[in-house]
Amino acid sequence: MIGAPRVSIYLPTRNRARSLAAAAASVLAQDYSDLELLIVDDASVDDTPRVTEELGRQDPRVRVWTLPASRGAAAARNVAIGQAKGEFATGIDDDDLMLPGRVAALVAAHQERYALVCSGFFHERGGWRRPVFPEPRTIALTELLHYNLVGNQALVRTDRLCAVGGYDESLVACQDYDLWTRLVVRYGPALRIGGPSYVFRETAEADSITRSPRALEGARQYAHKHARLMTPAHMRSQQLLQAIAGRERIGARDLARLYATPTAGLLLRYWAATNLPVSRALRELWRGGRWSLGPGD
Repeated sequence: MIGAPRVSIYLPTRNRARSLAAAAASVLAQDYSDLELLIVDDASVDDTPRVTEELGRQDPRVRVWTLPASRGAAAARNVAIGQAKGEFATGIDDDDLMLPGRVAALVAAHQERYALVCSGFFHERGGWRRPVFPEPRTIALTELLHYNLVGNQALVRTDRLCAVGGYDESLVACQDYDLWTRLVVRYGPALRIGGPSYVFRETAEADSITRSPRALEGARQYAHKHARLMTPAHMRSQQLLQAIAGRERIGARDLARLYATPTAGLLLRYWAATNLPVSRALRELWRGGRWSLGPGD
């Protein structure tokens, strides 16, 4: 791809030596001519330093920083963004994977009138994968305030990332959702291209945000931060997201209280799944790829 703009890919990591190498390899195998991989080690105490040193030695496109004390993934991403040499930037988490052709497809779809470009992804859990957000669409602010329709990674102009202040390090979770919201407020709608090009791997590890109290606190922080932009319907959607993050049981009386058209399907599925008579059947459907409690269905 002659004359292609450089893309900086930031990869924060902490104590994930076993998965880090695969995540990095999925980036370095991209069929894109000009990219750099920026790895920021958030003060790991496992074998991560050896892995990052080896990656940097093997490929000149890799640059590595090690933080002297843990500051969190958002801070690690901001360190990388501050060092990025690319016109565009995107990210990957240390336990996820980029599928072949992802970077090239995102760059090809970029248009200045969109704040960011994203794609669908595969949600992998317990050895099963299902597609999330497989259909292309334009995502307006009013839609984004109901739910994170972007996902956890997107391609953005690096100067735009810097202009909005990067990731908000005061949030304990939902930092990606918050960043996409601020970008869309400032630069216009987001563009999602069709087809999954990323694998989000949900693990049962203790430090997984999706399985920790930080998920609920982050959802609350997001809703509070952007409340001035929200209608009552948006707030009902946010209350639903908080209930899911807190793994609360939804009763029949909650359906009307939490109902908002854009998240109605999510509400009904979560309500069904938190009622024991049907939850086992729904788990079987999820394993077969026909049902989900996640985004995009």
